Amino acid sequence: MTSSKAEFDRRGVSIVVVSFAEPAKLQRYQESHNWPFVILADPNRIAYQAFALKRLSWFSVFSLSTLWTYSKLLYKGQKRRYHGKDDIYQGGGDFLIDREGSILFARRGHNPADRPLPETLLKTIDRIVSTGIANADGDEM
Repeated sequence: MTSSKAEFDRRGVSIVVVSFAEPAKLQRYQESHNWPFVILADPNRIAYQAFALKRLSWFSVFSLSTLWTYSKLLYKGQKRRYHGKDDIYQGGGDFLIDREGSILFARRGHNPADRPLPETLLKTIDRIVSTGIANADGDEM
């Protein structure tokens, strides 16, 4: 997502990351990764509940696609530190929300690797802008 940030900026789209991690942990993470996004802490998972992000099953978390994604990241040198306190079962999602708060696109992950590519989100934004038609469920990708 970082490499595509300029394209989101060009379209006037802000990227906001919401995590259930405690603020101090997110601050350390941001200091080490220097993401160019706003990162918000939601340790009580209020946003997760509001966006209907469910807990995943063991089989979803340890699916072949998830293991494949993590093995590619490890191969690239990106290490994932697990301290035994992270909730690996909390599902995530990706949403496009307009200024009025309407959800224009929603993709709730079925496993940790189930994320739309930045190019897919950019095409969705372009389609919404050009046609005014949103795909709120995100399943047509």
